[in-house]
Amino acid sequence: MNELQTLLNQVTENATDTDMTLLKDFLTGLQKKQQTSDTYLNSLLQMDIQFEQDTCIVTFPITPLSYNTFDNPHGGIIATLMDNAMGYLVNKDLQPTGKGAVTTNMNIHYVKAASEKSLIATASYIHRGRQTLVLECTVTQPNGKRIAHATGSFFVINPPTSSK
Repeated sequence: MNELQTLLNQVTENATDTDMTLLKDFLTGLQKKQQTSDTYLNSLLQMDIQFEQDTCIVTFPITPLSYNTFDNPHGGIIATLMDNAMGYLVNKDLQPTGKGAVTTNMNIHYVKAASEKSLIATASYIHRGRQTLVLECTVTQPNGKRIAHATGSFFVINPPTSSK
């Protein structure tokens, strides 16, 4: 038996139902990554990305993996969700020009703890310059309640060649 199989056996032997659900979610996300060009992070966190006109909408299921010590989604996970929504929008629009963009600044206001099973991040443009872009992103629950709001600045770059 190899080291990975031994570790998997040890983990599943002592696993709770929650542990097993998270392990299944992780393996499903890894399998999705193998089948798509999505990032590991988005695949493992099960982010669903959609584009509508000049917006990007990212839906994120809340699971115990995203919890803080109070069993609410961790602020860092919400920040990642917003950064991804804004980043996906700018990079989708820049890709045809051979350019990309990276986050240079993000300001977040958390306004309410989440209480539903998923979050929805909606990103849109505030300013589109040649070298810098400014976006905003609002995170809501499916019931429409606002959880957080952010603005983000992005700098246009020549992306490095892929090493995938």
